[in-house]
Amino acid sequence: MSVLLFASEDEKLEHKIARKSAEKLGYQTLNAEFLNEIAQIHALDPIKLKEAMQTTPSIFKRISPKIWHYWLSCVEMEVLNRLIEDNIVCWGLEAHLYVVVVSHVLKVRLIEASEDASKLKSDRAKERLRDKWAMTAFKRRSSDPKLYDMMLNMDQITPDEAVSTISSTMEYARFKPMTYSMNNLKDRALAAKVKNRLLKTLTDIRVHAQNGTVVVNTTSLKRERKKKVATIKEIAGQMDDIGYLEVHWNKDALKEAANSYR
Repeated sequence: MSVLLFASEDEKLEHKIARKSAEKLGYQTLNAEFLNEIAQIHALDPIKLKEAMQTTPSIFKRISPKIWHYWLSCVEMEVLNRLIEDNIVCWGLEAHLYVVVVSHVLKVRLIEASEDASKLKSDRAKERLRDKWAMTAFKRRSSDPKLYDMMLNMDQITPDEAVSTISSTMEYARFKPMTYSMNNLKDRALAAKVKNRLLKTLTDIRVHAQNGTVVVNTTSLKRERKKKVATIKEIAGQMDDIGYLEVHWNKDALKEAANSYR
């Protein structure tokens, strides 16, 4: 199904245009309210989950990096599963950072320009903090224009004009679901599911999936290699959706070096 993703530093603007776009297109909506459902599904604290979507572990002291990454993987998995189901307008869930290389997904970044020096300074500070969060979470900068198909400067157009432009773009054939693009989205959903299962007990996990083949990359000390690889195979091997599993191990050079000086 077709998907429209929004991102913006201005949450009110993002919410307004996303809602209007969904109404015009007749699409379902998926936003930060979905976090409550995710928290219920995975038995998480909804308040802490919302905080985890805003703050990195270095600042958010009440949760460890390990748990933080697991909680984010719960969001990624559940959002991807929903995006497969319906025509959806999605915002407030950072999906633009983990839904990539899927051609029937239109990703839009809204920019509200301002001549007010203090507001401009504040907006840039927010952008830096958001980029820090995004890099820690998904190794991507939220402000990177390469992530988006469309960037709209709202200083020159009205919200209604923006909605009209976005809705017209969604009608382009290139943004219609094709077998290849739907399979790409399903592959990402499968990879997210496997990663989520592994992150319950493990760290340093990266997962790629293609047509039922799942490749897990992991890093650890050399002495932990056999145990970690065996654990990954045991956990992932119990999942029905995987047709073939590969586990690639890499030595954690930094930890090895640190241990050598002890």
